[in-house]
Amino acid sequence: MTRSGRLPTAGDASRLPSDDEQPLSGPVRTCVGCRSVGPRSALLRVVVVHDQLVVDVGRSMPGRGAWLHPDPGCLDLAVRRRAFGRALRHAGPLDTAVVADHFEHGQG
Repeated sequence: MTRSGRLPTAGDASRLPSDDEQPLSGPVRTCVGCRSVGPRSALLRVVVVHDQLVVDVGRSMPGRGAWLHPDPGCLDLAVRRRAFGRALRHAGPLDTAVVADHFEHGQG
């Protein structure tokens, strides 16, 4: 039985780590750009402040956050996929200039 109290199904086997993969320890998050899973410590948290995306450096700002690899390619993918609006449950356009500036100045 699984933790939820249901019997395992055939689909559950696809979610198990293979023998050659190391299971991630600690909190894991999914990058909204590339959709790959990684440790929380390797991703940046972004939040919405007045219709603008802001990097949450301390990872403690209030509100819903989205996680992103510190890679401009992941930012571009997230913008093209309109992933920030969905992940942050925000209607309307979001200004990503602050996050892009964060990457340009090597802070990511």
